[in-house]
Amino acid sequence: MSNFLSEIERQQIIASNDPIVKRFRKALEIRVKQRTNSLGILTGGATTQWWYPVAEYLSDGAMQYALQPSEASAEWLRSLTLAIIRRPAYDWVGPWFREHSEPFVGNLETAHLCWGVAAVLDLAKEVFQNDELAEVKRNLYDKGIVLCRRWLHKNNHLANWRGIMASGALVASSTLQNEALIKEFLPEIQILTQAFQPDGSYGESLQYGNYLANALMLAYESLVRTHPEHAQQIDIQSYGKGMFWVASSLFYQKPMSTWGDFPIARAANFNDSAAIFRPSGDLLLHISSRLSPANEVISARLARWIFQEYYEANSLQAPHDLATFGMRNDWGFLTLPLLTHTSAPVSPKDLDLPLTHAFSNGNTFVRDKWQGSSILAIQAGNNDGCYTAGHLQGDLNSFILAFQQERLLIDAGHSCYRNLIHGIESSTQTHNTCTFLIENEALGLQEDLAKIKLLEQKNILPRRKIASGKPMPPIDRGGKLLHCERFGDVSLVVSEVGASYGEPIQEFMRAWIQVGANITLIIDRIQAKEPVKTVWNWLVNNRDDKTVWERHNHLLSVCRHQVGMKLFNVNGLDISGPTYAYAHDAYHPEPNQQGEGKTGSGLLFRHTANEGQTQLLGIHIIAVDELALIADYKFTIDTNAQENRIIHVQNPLNAISLEIVSEFPLKLTIKHSKSVAKLEESNFNLK
Repeated sequence: MSNFLSEIERQQIIASNDPIVKRFRKALEIRVKQRTNSLGILTGGATTQWWYPVAEYLSDGAMQYALQPSEASAEWLRSLTLAIIRRPAYDWVGPWFREHSEPFVGNLETAHLCWGVAAVLDLAKEVFQNDELAEVKRNLYDKGIVLCRRWLHKNNHLANWRGIMASGALVASSTLQNEALIKEFLPEIQILTQAFQPDGSYGESLQYGNYLANALMLAYESLVRTHPEHAQQIDIQSYGKGMFWVASSLFYQKPMSTWGDFPIARAANFNDSAAIFRPSGDLLLHISSRLSPANEVISARLARWIFQEYYEANSLQAPHDLATFGMRNDWGFLTLPLLTHTSAPVSPKDLDLPLTHAFSNGNTFVRDKWQGSSILAIQAGNNDGCYTAGHLQGDLNSFILAFQQERLLIDAGHSCYRNLIHGIESSTQTHNTCTFLIENEALGLQEDLAKIKLLEQKNILPRRKIASGKPMPPIDRGGKLLHCERFGDVSLVVSEVGASYGEPIQEFMRAWIQVGANITLIIDRIQAKEPVKTVWNWLVNNRDDKTVWERHNHLLSVCRHQVGMKLFNVNGLDISGPTYAYAHDAYHPEPNQQGEGKTGSGLLFRHTANEGQTQLLGIHIIAVDELALIADYKFTIDTNAQENRIIHVQNPLNAISLEIVSEFPLKLTIKHSKSVAKLEESNFNLK
C-alpha cells in the first residue's frame, strides 16, 4: 500500500463524477504534461533555482503516474529522480547562501528534496529497475535523512525550520518503511505541534505558520494510511483550530497588476508574510478531512470553505514553482486523495463568527461585517507570549486599513532576505506605528530625517529553546493586549508595547476606536523617562502607481481608484513626506523578482512632534469612503466649559464626536448615531 494514496482513494478518484475532483484531476494532468516536455526540472516559466520547485514537481508527477501511468511520465520521473539523488551531498545542503562546511548539515532545501524523492519512491517506484531502486533508497538516507538529523542535533530551538527538517526526515523514513527511523523522528514532530499559540494562531506570521503546518501535514499523511497508530500521535488540532485566525486574516481576492487575470488573494501580512497569502490547498483539505468532528467540526468546515473560495474556481492559476516554501502557496499532489474525504464547507458569515476578535498571537481584526466594506487589521501585543519568535518585524501597534477591496494603509511585507533593504523594511519606521527621535540636534535638511538616530522596537528576540524534550516558556515580545470589545458598531482595541522599545520609553499605549465602516480613531499615549520626540509613521499603498495624494497642514488626503481616505492629526502637527518606500507582494529567494516592490510602491508619510516630551496624548482620525463622498468629511475641534477637547467628524449622512475627558488616566466619550459609548481606562469598558 502507498503511504500517500490508498487503493480505495485511487479508485474513487478515477471513477469520480464530482466536478471538483474532475477539475483538479485534469489540472494535475496538464501541469505534469507541461513539465515532462522539459528535459530538466525547470520549465520555461520558472523563476527559481531547482531546489525550490523540486518537491512540487516530483510529487505532482508521481501522483499523476499513480493515477494514469504513461511511458513519458515514467521516464521523466526516473531520469529526474536519478539525477537528483546522484548529485553530491554538497548540493543536497542547498544553494550558495547555506553553510557548506563539512560534515554537511541539511537545510530547508534538504528536507524538500526528501519530500520530492520520497513521493516518487512511494507512488511510482515501478519506474526504477531493482538496482536503481536500491540506489534511490540509499541516497535518500545518506544525503537526506542523515543531513536532516544533523540539523536537528545541532539546533535546539522551536521554530518552523525545525518542523521542516523533522518532516523531511520522517516522510523519508516512512517511505523507506523503517520503523526505527519513524520512532526516532516522530517525537520531533510531536514537539513541533507546541509551536502554535493556544488558539491555533502562530507567532511568526501567516506565511510561516502555513509552512510549518504544511510540513506537519506531510508527516501525518505519510503515516496515516500505513502506520495509523503513529499518525494519531500528531496533534492536528494544534494547528487545525487556527482556521478562524486564518479566515480572519484573509481580506478578499481580485486581479492584481503584474500577476495576471486570475483573482489574487490579499491578507494581513504582519511580520514576514506575503500580502497575497492564501493557505496551501493540500493543508486546507487535510484539516477538513482529518480533524475529528467531535471537537473541531467548525475548523474543518472553515478549511473546506477557504479551499472552495480560493482554489476551486482557479485550479490552473500560475505560478507553480513558488509553493512549498510559502512564497506563493498552491494546491499540490495530495489535493485529489484528500478531496475524497472532506467535510462540507461553511463560511465565517454563516457561522456568525465575531466581527471584532483578538487572537493569541496579537493579530486583532475589526470588520463592519463579513465580506463587508472595511477591515482594520491590528498587530497588537499578545498576552500569551510568543510561542515561536522568529521572522518578526518591528510592527507592534501597527495596523492595516482596507476599504472596499482597496488596501490604503499597508504593511510593506518583505523581499529577498539578502536584499540590503530588508533591515529597513522590517524596522519600525516603515510600519504604521510610532518611532522616537532621541537626539537633540536640529534636524537640518529634510532628507536628514531618514538618517537621524531613531528609537525603534526590538524585532530580533531570543529563540524558544527545547530542553529535555520540552519547549521552554514562550518569548515576551514586549507588548500586551489590554482590551478588545465590540459595542454595537463601535469596536475598541487597546494595546501597550512600551517595553518593545526599551529605555527611555515607559509606555506606548494605542487605542483604536472603529466606528461603523468609515471612521477609525487612533489615540496614542506616550510616557518616557526623558523627553523624546514622537514620530507617527503612515505607509500608504502605491504598488501600482495609481495613488493620488495631497497633504495640507495636519491633513493627508489619499485616493486609490474609487476609494478615498483622510488622515487628520488632532494635535496640530503638520504632515511630512512622502519618503519613497516599498510595498512587496510576496517573498522570493532571488532579488528583483515578481512580487518585490519597487521604490515608491509604498509612500511613507510622517507626523513629528515639535518638541521632546515625557508625556503626550496623540490623536488621529481616519475617514474612508467612496471617492465621490470622501471630500464631504470635515474635522473640527472645540473646547467645552470643562476645557475638555471635543473632536467632531461630520459628513452629510453622519456625525461623530469624541470628547477627551481625561488623558491620565484615559477617559473619553464617543457619540454616534444617537448612541453614546464611554471608555474608562480603569476597566476599558465601552458602556
